Amino acid sequence: MEKLLKQILVVVDFSEKSRQVLDSILPMANELKCDIHLLYIVQPSVLPFTINASQIIAVKADQTALATSRMMAMQGEYIPQMEKGRFIYSHVMEGSIERSILNFTMRHEIDLVIITHRRRFAWSKYLSRININRLARKTQCPVLNIPESAHIHQIRNIVLPVTNVLPLRKIMFASYLAQYHDARIHLVALKEDADGETEKDNSYLYKSYQLLRDNTDLAIECHPVMGENIADTTLQYAEKVNADLIVVQPGKEAELPGLLNNIFSRFLFSASRIPVMAV
Repeated sequence: MEKLLKQILVVVDFSEKSRQVLDSILPMANELKCDIHLLYIVQPSVLPFTINASQIIAVKADQTALATSRMMAMQGEYIPQMEKGRFIYSHVMEGSIERSILNFTMRHEIDLVIITHRRRFAWSKYLSRININRLARKTQCPVLNIPESAHIHQIRNIVLPVTNVLPLRKIMFASYLAQYHDARIHLVALKEDADGETEKDNSYLYKSYQLLRDNTDLAIECHPVMGENIADTTLQYAEKVNADLIVVQPGKEAELPGLLNNIFSRFLFSASRIPVMAV
């Protein structure tokens, strides 16, 4: 199979969750012969504009220097765990989170971005500083969001929604990860209704199934499921089968129904307790 991953970006915040993600990613990076980039982002100051500008610059410089020191220490801690010929780099950038990730990903030709989503408050599920749907579109790079309560040490079940196109790129990445983890792939599409309005969806579901059966030795399941919204139906199915990963295309596969979700541009990534990758 074509080597899809060479450079992996992990966005860190020095939390315990960041270390857990690194601990689970390192074995896979070594096995797939990937290099790892650690990125910490110093965000713009939220101090009132009345504070002297020189003071703000000095504070930010101190934050950047401290972050750089901590990143170098983290890098040094994980270097011994990398196999010979594999590298782990540390980087510190200043700016907004989404724009910094976008610029870094494009500049360093990253093949996979890994982000940890942390809900500081109950209502924060409606607010996010990163629009993963938009980020994945702009970078044309897979973006994996890992909720704070989830992990990716072992992936046994991967769920792929299928709509009215043959999702070749998504299938490639899902099967690539499934081969490494010996995981089962679940293909999910909205079930055809009485008027046959989703007949095309089901045809692409079976084409996707046949494509995987003909080109891999993975365990594949194919499921037309009743529902009106593919993102919501996919999430319900993934929770039912205790999935470890959901792989979607940016766009309607990640768009949840409901007024609040539309107002806050809330996508599957922030609603799911299961890691979601946008490809």
